[in-house]
Amino acid sequence: MAPRYSAQPENHPGQAGHLPEWLNNHQNLTPKQQEDALRREQGFNRLPQDQQQRLVNRLHTLNSRPPEERQRMLQRNEMFERLSPEQKSGVRGASQAFHEMPANRQSDMRRAFQDLRSVPPEQRQSILNSARFQQQFSPQERTVLGNLLSVEPYQPRAAGPP
Repeated sequence: MAPRYSAQPENHPGQAGHLPEWLNNHQNLTPKQQEDALRREQGFNRLPQDQQQRLVNRLHTLNSRPPEERQRMLQRNEMFERLSPEQKSGVRGASQAFHEMPANRQSDMRRAFQDLRSVPPEQRQSILNSARFQQQFSPQERTVLGNLLSVEPYQPRAAGPP
């Protein structure tokens, strides 16, 4: 029998850290059946209405993604949960700072983020501190990239044709 979860934020299936397990236990259900199962979870109805809707929307978003992207989203979610409260705050602040940047800087940052995603996590910081990145990005922008990359799973580049 699948474990039940309480509505406490650290234990709810819609919360980071427990979502992959919950989805695994409900993977053979249709999206509608998954939503119904989520709504029947212990304590779900005691959550504020807006939080209930966010959890349902999150489930719909995950179900609408291709399997590879869905897996990356779940991995990112798990990595975020392992961060300290201060690190989580840094990631949230980085996301906000990114969205407040002018479109041209967002574009440059997005390209750098995509490139750095394919670098093993233990090497990312040295690249962010490299002379090339110091010339291309401000200290704040490099901090934003570093914080966002702290929850980004390593995505090695696919080998091209020989």
